[in-house]
Amino acid sequence: MQKVTVMIYFFTSQIPELKAFKVRQRQQIIALALSHLSPMHKITLSVCKLAFLAPLFLGLAYFEGWMLLPWLLLAGVSYPLLTTPLENIFALPHLQTAIKEYKQGC
Repeated sequence: MQKVTVMIYFFTSQIPELKAFKVRQRQQIIALALSHLSPMHKITLSVCKLAFLAPLFLGLAYFEGWMLLPWLLLAGVSYPLLTTPLENIFALPHLQTAIKEYKQGC
């Protein structure tokens, strides 16, 4: 039985294959890689995002008035912190293809 390890990258700058690219370039490459996902993987990614974000946004229903403001700010900051690692994990298998496509398009 083979052991599989998955690295969690919170930022695209942490992905070794993308270190040579600038921020906008890395974002475009990740978008290309995500466009190569199969429909089933796209659905799985969306369900995973929903599973992570639903408790956060459901918790916002308990606050009202000015007490809601700090929680909205927290939700706004945590949204990319929760979704970016998931997108990076799903994009990794298609990264080499996306890099080749990006270089051909430039």
